[in-house]
Amino acid sequence: MAFAESFSVSQSALTPSVVTVTDTSTGTDGAITQRRVYVSTEDGTYLTGDGTVDYDVWAFADASTNLDILDENTAASIRVDWLSSANVILYTLTNQYCLPQYAKNFAYYLVQMQANTVTVVQDSTYFSNLAQFWTNLRGAINAIEVSDDLSASQNCLNRCTEMETNQAKYF
Repeated sequence: MAFAESFSVSQSALTPSVVTVTDTSTGTDGAITQRRVYVSTEDGTYLTGDGTVDYDVWAFADASTNLDILDENTAASIRVDWLSSANVILYTLTNQYCLPQYAKNFAYYLVQMQANTVTVVQDSTYFSNLAQFWTNLRGAINAIEVSDDLSASQNCLNRCTEMETNQAKYF
């Protein structure tokens, strides 16, 4: 069966800094011996690489690779190249992703706060700000899912990060 390139991306609530990329390709191509993964932000900054190259090598024997590259919510373009032993790119695939795990963790913290602090549910400012936070979180995800819009996604994520960073002002 012919090789059809594909990969998935995930984050974990326990380690939001880590992006897990999993090869979900089907078929085979005996010429493939290695992979490279590139992660860049909406402004073109690479989060992968060591300063001399813009990618991380992903061992072909490993179904997944864990990249500890995030310190905030990020909208990213992720590219995987499948290469031959001569470093010739045989296949390439690029997809856009919203990586909002820091915001999701903070949203859960806010839910816990509601459950543990009875007076917070009577605070209309709290709920107004919670609605703004949730709208920006969903907006960031939808910007990618609906139109692959990294800029709109990152703008929404930046508003989430600002509200989380200044939570005493908002919550």
